[in-house]
Amino acid sequence: MRNVFTIFQREFASYFNSPLAYIIVPVFLFLVGSFSLFFQDIFAAGLAGMRTVFFWCAVFYLLLIPAVTMRLFSEEHRTGSIELLVTMPITEAEMVLGKYLAALSLMTVALALTLTYPLTLAQLGPLEPGPVLGGYIGMFLLGAAFTAIGTAASAMTRNQVIAFLIALVVGLIPFASGYALSRVPASILPVVQYLSFDYHFNNLSRGVIDSRNLLYYGSVIAMFLHLAVFTLERRRLG
Repeated sequence: MRNVFTIFQREFASYFNSPLAYIIVPVFLFLVGSFSLFFQDIFAAGLAGMRTVFFWCAVFYLLLIPAVTMRLFSEEHRTGSIELLVTMPITEAEMVLGKYLAALSLMTVALALTLTYPLTLAQLGPLEPGPVLGGYIGMFLLGAAFTAIGTAASAMTRNQVIAFLIALVVGLIPFASGYALSRVPASILPVVQYLSFDYHFNNLSRGVIDSRNLLYYGSVIAMFLHLAVFTLERRRLG
């Protein structure tokens, strides 16, 4: 775990030693705030609920997380530092996990800064803590899944733009499918519903922490991190 922590520290610090963190986090907060307050005014509705804020958080996670993860390995290839990393006593799994945790931590910081919304909404009326807690757990897991997808995409290609597009498209499919269930044939509806991110997030946002939803997100994260490790191992052997 020492190697994982070293890579995590190096990667996380690089976000704040460059303009990336100072652009991504404020842009995320600005977009979520703008769309929640001006396009769907959560205060004018007169109801204390976080559903609108969570929806826009998910939308902009889908757009901004690929922008963070696209550089994880693509940048290493561009600068040539990947050659140095592979010669060090660090396994591909440690490399992937360290970089993944750094990207996830940055997006968790952005999510944590939205806690001002439930605190403000609670002033409008009674805000049920269960759905808020479940919603934040769901948003964290959704962000973790998007980050794992982006990590795998970055490991697949040396081009950052391609890595961004792969992560965006792959993340968009299970995200958007939850909003198109009415058009899905009845014969495959249960499968599509189960594979959609929105279905599992909705369950968590009701305040019921079901192990099946945690297992789903955990499986998605593990699958894409394993894919990233496999891709790096194959590249080293090749």
